[in-house]
Amino acid sequence: MQSDNLNITVQQAIADFYNKNDFGDDGGTSDKYVWIKFGFFSIPIPNAESRRNNVYLHDLSHIITGCDTSWKGESAVSAWEVASGGWGDLYLPWLLTLWAMGLGVLFYPKNTFKAFKQGLSMNNALNCGLTRQDISQMPVSTLRQTVSNKTKPLKSPYLWMGFSFMIFIIPFIIGLMSVWIIYISLHA
Repeated sequence: MQSDNLNITVQQAIADFYNKNDFGDDGGTSDKYVWIKFGFFSIPIPNAESRRNNVYLHDLSHIITGCDTSWKGESAVSAWEVASGGWGDLYLPWLLTLWAMGLGVLFYPKNTFKAFKQGLSMNNALNCGLTRQDISQMPVSTLRQTVSNKTKPLKSPYLWMGFSFMIFIIPFIIGLMSVWIIYISLHA
């Protein structure tokens, strides 16, 4: 959220965030597919139930951190989410978050490291102890205060950045290996 008005409710901030980013009234939860943009082209991914049920938590991370939805912003939010408590037993969000953090490690390492360090002293919306209803009614400033200054066990940014980079690069390695195998089989 790039707004300077931290006294609006989180519900209004989310609505503004969805409007600004053309995500629709519900943030895209009713869509069958979501489109991930890569420069000039986009690819669809199925809007899995796990994503539909929890994307608002990720959107709240944008509200808390003030990061935009550019790749630089997404990778920073992802690093912050990992450091601030992660996704518990929600495996698809973990995978998507680590992939985006890995992108940040590769292209925006300083920004990703800074966001990770910030998240070490905070909780995220999943583990802050409040319900979605409670969060939506409070001012943004109160939410930011609620998740701040939390002590938790130290996480190594280097370990997590390395792990996230591995998650990021694996699909590309698999793709290259597949192309190589197809090439070899066609020219054998």
